Amino acid sequence: MRAALTPVVLAALVLAAGCGGGGGTSYPTKETIQSANTEVANGVWTFLPAGKPKRLVIFFHGQGGPTEATPQNHRPWIDHLVGRGAAVVYPRYEVDYSKAVLDPAVQGVQTASKRLGLTGVPVIALGYSRGAALAVEYAAVAAKQGVPVPDAVETVNPVPYGETARIVNLKPIRAKTILAVLISDKDPHAIDGSTMLLHRLRDAGFPGKQIELNVAHSRKGFVADHLAPLSAAPAARAAYWTPTDQLFAGLHAS
Repeated sequence: MRAALTPVVLAALVLAAGCGGGGGTSYPTKETIQSANTEVANGVWTFLPAGKPKRLVIFFHGQGGPTEATPQNHRPWIDHLVGRGAAVVYPRYEVDYSKAVLDPAVQGVQTASKRLGLTGVPVIALGYSRGAALAVEYAAVAAKQGVPVPDAVETVNPVPYGETARIVNLKPIRAKTILAVLISDKDPHAIDGSTMLLHRLRDAGFPGKQIELNVAHSRKGFVADHLAPLSAAPAARAAYWTPTDQLFAGLHAS
């Protein structure tokens, strides 16, 4: 069920909300990987399932240097998504902690989407950390740039801004977009980052009724901190992968 979410109530919700349940992992029996210009900021990797893709995920990584700018840290989650029938586009978007990242991200997605020629499927922009804010900013410019427009955006442990060279206007985000916020209860910056990002959306007039919240709760043997989404342990899959799968389950292409 979707409920209006405002920055004022976010901190209280972190204490009260539950994360998604478990759920099985399905890995692809065959996966095709395409790449283009991956040594530069506008490079991109594309992961394809064995059959015709049922959905499209645009995956925005966090800031973290040369390893995080590649799919290496997120391959288990990417493989899970591919195994559930998604084509996953992973733009590199930065080299050496660049401040200007939105344009190269869009260029990478343009390269991949032209190759894919994929239409008529649900689209999610999924972002982690810096990429979580960048996914929201991507949703604001996608229609104008002629790249796939997200039906939903999921921001995982977001910071307030993805593009730091300028402030991106969020007003063009379609009002019917689902905005899912997924935060870790032991991430010291999650509440502040989410609150500031929500303030940006509120100031842009984005409807609060379209915003959802999931909280990844720590438990014995599992600490839901900022880096936890990089894990493929069963508790991490339940905390981060399952809410994403549930979001897809209720999504239809516009």
